[in-house]
Amino acid sequence: MRHMFEIFIFAPAILLVCLGSQGPGQTPEPVSEVDPGVTIGVEVNRRVRLDFYTGREKSDELDSGKWKVGAGVSIRSKPLFKRFIDNFDSDKQHVLVTGVTYEYSRASEADAKSIEHKLMLDATARWAFAGNFLLSNRSRFEFRWIQDEYRFRYRNRLFLEREFKMKNLKFTPYGGAEAFWDQKRKDWDHFRFTGGVQIPIYKRTSIDLYYERVRCTACANPNTNVIAANLNIFFRRKK
Repeated sequence: MRHMFEIFIFAPAILLVCLGSQGPGQTPEPVSEVDPGVTIGVEVNRRVRLDFYTGREKSDELDSGKWKVGAGVSIRSKPLFKRFIDNFDSDKQHVLVTGVTYEYSRASEADAKSIEHKLMLDATARWAFAGNFLLSNRSRFEFRWIQDEYRFRYRNRLFLEREFKMKNLKFTPYGGAEAFWDQKRKDWDHFRFTGGVQIPIYKRTSIDLYYERVRCTACANPNTNVIAANLNIFFRRKK
């Protein structure tokens, strides 16, 4: 039964990764951008955390990037992964994390602009494997209002990571892939492939340095190379 559950959770994402890697023989030259960001997490109690973030991200509608700001809450269940107990992101210690987030973003270029309001519902399942690997699968439902036009989108992300220790240094290499299904186009038209490393800086503060390859057939730029850095700061309640 346990193996059937794993197949049900992770097999769809693996298939989508394979689908996203396929494409036409000739594609336009990719563009490049640099995306900084900051994430702050505040634990209310053992089961609930408030999340706030801001940063830059690739825009779907315009050639330029977009700036975003968001706030949400995550709820954890089944804290089984004791091997990740030292990780400052306590979400990684739980089998299932659900959440709701609101995001506002704005992109502009020349005389054009794109403003988006987005409500997101998440469910992330995690599983720990031999060798101290952690696999995550996130399903996200997005309810979007772009220039007052309503759109719905579903996203599925598969993510693998492992922490390494070298004397007093800890770092976590990771890789992942995400596929997007758009209701308006009724197609999987957007894929992201990510590889990077998370490095602790001080106590519950770390930085993510990563490269992301974006393939989006419906975007202004179908191929984008992204170099990004995200600062993570987590505050825990006093015991």
